[in-house]
Amino acid sequence: MYPRFQRILTSPVDRAGLLALLMLQCLAVPGLAQSVNALRAADVAGKLDTLKEVIAKEVTIELQRTNFTGSYTTVWRQFEDAATEALKKVLPRHIPGLSAEHFDTGAAGREKNRLADFAIVVGGETIEVSIKSARRSANPENDLGTFRDHPNRKKLFAASFTLFVRYDEGRSGIQCERVFFDRSWRFVGRSTLVDGVKYRKKDGNMRPKPWAMFDSGKAFWKSDADFEAAVKRAELFRANELIKEYLDDLSESDQRLLYEKLKQRFEPPRPE
Repeated sequence: MYPRFQRILTSPVDRAGLLALLMLQCLAVPGLAQSVNALRAADVAGKLDTLKEVIAKEVTIELQRTNFTGSYTTVWRQFEDAATEALKKVLPRHIPGLSAEHFDTGAAGREKNRLADFAIVVGGETIEVSIKSARRSANPENDLGTFRDHPNRKKLFAASFTLFVRYDEGRSGIQCERVFFDRSWRFVGRSTLVDGVKYRKKDGNMRPKPWAMFDSGKAFWKSDADFEAAVKRAELFRANELIKEYLDDLSESDQRLLYEKLKQRFEPPRPE
């Protein structure tokens, strides 16, 4: 070994400088910078926003390779499994540093016993991707999460996306017609009863917008904050409607309990 290089490798000062130089070279080479800097959930979510049309198109191509069998009551499992496999192929192509080790997909063909259909785990945070499917012949009425669960999901996930599969039923089976991918709140519909999100009264499950808005890429809500305000308005409206509907059916003790709670809230305290 030449004496000059031997001095560089054995000198603490020169070794530190050499390592710094190598780091700068890595950062200057596309692809290597991602390996130096760990992935962050916020960055991945931002890339998913940018790539949403690309993801939808490429997953559509993957799903159209197969005709599925069965009925609309069971085909969602097949679409969920197929979409999961497609996402595992598509996402690493476009997001440097993302690989299979970042995906939590559960077991194929099982009931929905996990919180997220497809989870991207990066930097100690989780991005959820819900997978939904519905027939083209009628506007979708899928469950998009209840009012009760919504606050918990906001705390659990750094971001929430939904992949929607629209399918046709023909003689040769059930085939994917088109896939849509976007932030989950952009798929939620608007109620005709209140200036808030569309929901099912009996359980407070939010419902999707019509297919025409899927095709146009439009959403009822301008932002996540606008959506959250709409959720609150709809939730309050539903609560009031349920009280009106079931008040007379409550037992006298339950009615008295409700009365006492309302009295404490609305009557001013008596002076001592």
